[in-house]
Amino acid sequence: MTSTTDLYPILLQPHKTLSAAAEDAPGATPATLAILEKMLATVYRADGVGLAAPQVNVSQRLFVMDIGQVREDGKRDYSLKSPKFYINPKIIWSSDVTVSHQEGCLSLPGLWGDVVRPAQVTVAYIDRDGQLVEETVDGLESVCVQHEIDHLDGILFTQRLSKLRRDIALGKWAKLRKDIVKNGAEFDVLAQEAGIIPARKK
Repeated sequence: MTSTTDLYPILLQPHKTLSAAAEDAPGATPATLAILEKMLATVYRADGVGLAAPQVNVSQRLFVMDIGQVREDGKRDYSLKSPKFYINPKIIWSSDVTVSHQEGCLSLPGLWGDVVRPAQVTVAYIDRDGQLVEETVDGLESVCVQHEIDHLDGILFTQRLSKLRRDIALGKWAKLRKDIVKNGAEFDVLAQEAGIIPARKK
């Protein structure tokens, strides 16, 4: 089992790194890949599907994602691992058609909201092999790509909600966050704000 020393602490909102635009990463260097590998271990431990570098206090344009695979019966199986590394990703096309999808975030654990986004996007990025890739994605993959690139621009999903829904969501988050600060995170990844918030006691 991966120890917490092999994982990144995850920042909780509000934190200045979460609201700042990240800098370009130097490419698929050994140091960059080491960051991404540690991020991947962290998102698996937190039972998430995506994690952006600013969420672990690394202000670089990097994110990892694993949305599993779709089985023959059409159902998505998250136990079938399919990790992807994104280095300096950029959305270069978005569809005019939009969809609403319920989103959550490891920096606001326990909070969910329906976010409207383009149904399809084309994303250009450098992969783990240093190759420039362009992919057009839809469904859950499109939602996750847009969500994580928002993080790289200092945007949280709550900022995509209407003012009324955002105010309600942030009110709920204030209560959730107070409990996390007092008792620790639901998952056993350490949560960090100013110093370390310990994992929830069993």
